[in-house]
Amino acid sequence: KPGDGAPVGSAPEMARSCREASGMLRRALASRSSEAAIISTRVSLPRGSIPPSPASSSSSSSSREGRRPRFFSTTTTCAERPVDDDEWETVVGLELHVQIGAKTKLFSGAERLYGAEANANVAPFDAALPGSLPAVNARAVELAARLGFALGAHVQSRSSFDRKHYRYPDLPHGYQITQQRSPIALGGSLDVFVDEKAVGGVGGADDGSKRRTLRVERLQLEMDTGKSLKASDGATTVDLNRAGSTLVEIVTAPDLRGAEEAASAAETFQKIVRFLGVGDANMEEGSMRVDVNVSHQTRDGAVVGERCEVKNLNSFRSIARAVAHERTRQIALLERGTGVRRQTRSFDPATGATRNLRDKEALLDYMFAPEPDLPPVVIEPAALRAIKAAVPELPSEADARLTRTRGLAPKLARAIASRGPRTVACFDACADAADAWAKRNGTDAPAAADVANWVTGVLVGAVKRAGVTTRKGKGGSGGEPLRGLPESAGAARVGELLARVAASKSKGDSSIGTSPVGAGITARMAKSVLAAMVSGDSRPIPEIATELF
Repeated sequence: KPGDGAPVGSAPEMARSCREASGMLRRALASRSSEAAIISTRVSLPRGSIPPSPASSSSSSSSREGRRPRFFSTTTTCAERPVDDDEWETVVGLELHVQIGAKTKLFSGAERLYGAEANANVAPFDAALPGSLPAVNARAVELAARLGFALGAHVQSRSSFDRKHYRYPDLPHGYQITQQRSPIALGGSLDVFVDEKAVGGVGGADDGSKRRTLRVERLQLEMDTGKSLKASDGATTVDLNRAGSTLVEIVTAPDLRGAEEAASAAETFQKIVRFLGVGDANMEEGSMRVDVNVSHQTRDGAVVGERCEVKNLNSFRSIARAVAHERTRQIALLERGTGVRRQTRSFDPATGATRNLRDKEALLDYMFAPEPDLPPVVIEPAALRAIKAAVPELPSEADARLTRTRGLAPKLARAIASRGPRTVACFDACADAADAWAKRNGTDAPAAADVANWVTGVLVGAVKRAGVTTRKGKGGSGGEPLRGLPESAGAARVGELLARVAASKSKGDSSIGTSPVGAGITARMAKSVLAAMVSGDSRPIPEIATELF
């Protein structure tokens, strides 16, 4: 400092600064309760400077909070705050476990019902009773193959089952039946769209989002485990209702970069599963669970860290927070030179931190062996062709088509496509019917964007208020509202209604006559007419409007 007898940047001043920094680091190491404490005391010493005070360090940390992805809450622990270091790249791969929506379990005839009384839906094989044998559920195999085709995977005509041995209270057999050697599908990919501001340049959509292509390595069938529950007296109880349910495990390549991409990829998988009718994929009910494999490397590839697996994440926000915490934790270890140990970890939503369950240095020997009680699963070529032909247009394909052929904005097209195949089909049919009515009567057709907004907003709202929306099925589409659309509010009649609104706008006609063009129906009036149609009123549209107004 000026006036203390030593010029700025002199050897005595630098020596004193280094001693102070060393003391700070020793105190942090001695008092830390978690690795996050080390992260909060990172010190840089540019020439001629002194170590930052705790207050300035806190200010720097808070300034970084503004760059949190959208999945973060407004309050975070220090372990959740992103590391302010662009030198490191986060590498993420996913393992998704999705329950197939077949009525019965994979190897037994017991029903698959969520929320049933404990141990009410348990067949002898689910409980591993002596003498009980498995029998493959053909419907579950068909749905898994459908998902494989939708992801662009090679669905194998011949696959087989294996036993994966390990001991756990909710696994009564002492092994899990899975497909280690020959899974039902190999390969495939899907496109993940992520907010550009959150990710920063991964390549190519017109609405400000970026696309990441995520490769799928394998898709395999396996039976789910039971559920361990803690009783009020501290004892552990086991519910086998879930045991034996059909799981599809989807393993991806480590193509994702960061917390936001990982959460968006899981959300994309969920939408595809629901879109196909393969399952409901409700994370809060446990019918979709996600494991993330996280590692870090320098952007030049000079340093590559070991990966850690975070198990059983049950929300998109938890996925983002777990990956962000691992970024902070792992980079701190790599920069200290201690390295990252391969571990299996769990995530605590209350603290936003992960904790070690077990090290992977001592890999478990699962003693995989062919399942002796099940023959190979063989799908005939004709059956494979039929399953592939039944795969509907996927959301990514639908939104691209709607943008290209209907002229919709990419964001609006994606909103329609993400709601399900019935919503896409309803929009197409309504738009075609409106165009046909306008052409027959010499009026202007409604804009495609107006039809889209009516279908996704007004029509869906009317269906829900009328109570005709289909309740979430046992294994269906996740409750797509337009699935229960009555005939009185079919696409042809909705399209005619929207065409009449457009005709009224273009001609400025406010009368409600009986002629097609003279039936001047405003948008406000059309909402009431549509509500009556959804409730079952099948009279001609002008007649409904005349009675209401």
